[in-house]
Amino acid sequence: MVKISYLPYQEVVVREIIEQNNEMFFEDVIRQSLTQTQVEPSVNWVDGIAFLVVPFPATEDIVRENLNGKVHFSSVIFTKIDYRGQYPIKLGAQSFSVRMRKADNNRIFVRLIDFLKTFKHSPDS
Repeated sequence: MVKISYLPYQEVVVREIIEQNNEMFFEDVIRQSLTQTQVEPSVNWVDGIAFLVVPFPATEDIVRENLNGKVHFSSVIFTKIDYRGQYPIKLGAQSFSVRMRKADNNRIFVRLIDFLKTFKHSPDS
């Protein structure tokens, strides 16, 4: 018989948290997608917050940390917004849209959003 184990992450480390207004957030998403020739850009959404998580590259150290139950995010970029299937945005003369994906089935993202809602930058950060 095959043994199956479930070992969820125990800790999430975020190095940078960036809150933007809606227009700036979605413009940045479009600009990033244009550099990657992504067909339809999308962002995660949980409980009033649209966000992007920027992971670190999968180096040997990062993979080791992941295997030990700790995930590292380089940054989390977010904006406060009600859910809508797509957010229209205009850059110059071109119209684009960004899809919002409900991610409330991801326990890490749900906890991350709870954290972001109460996070206050310290003067030192």
